[in-house]
Order: sequence, then C-alpha cells, then structure tokens
Amino acid sequence: MIIYRCKRFNYVYIDGEKEIPFEKLEDNFRCPKCRGSKNFFY
Repeated sequence: MIIYRCKRFNYVYIDGEKEIPFEKLEDNFRCPKCRGSKNFFY
C-alpha cells in the first residue's frame, strides 16, 4: 500500500483502496479538495 498526500489540504490517495493506481491516473487528475494537480502530491 502506497499513500499519496496533497501538500495543500492533506487529501490522501491510497493505492490499493482505489481502482486506479496513482501512477496511472491521467495527468489532468486534480485533488478533489483544492483542485491541485498531481504535482501537489508526495
């Protein structure tokens, strides 16, 4: 399990709980809370 967290709002995307792994999300994926791009996740 890998956890990706938005730097602005701490929204958590957890690989394994979602259908699509974070790495395979489209480049236009946005944080649902702040609309930050994938670059805002670490």
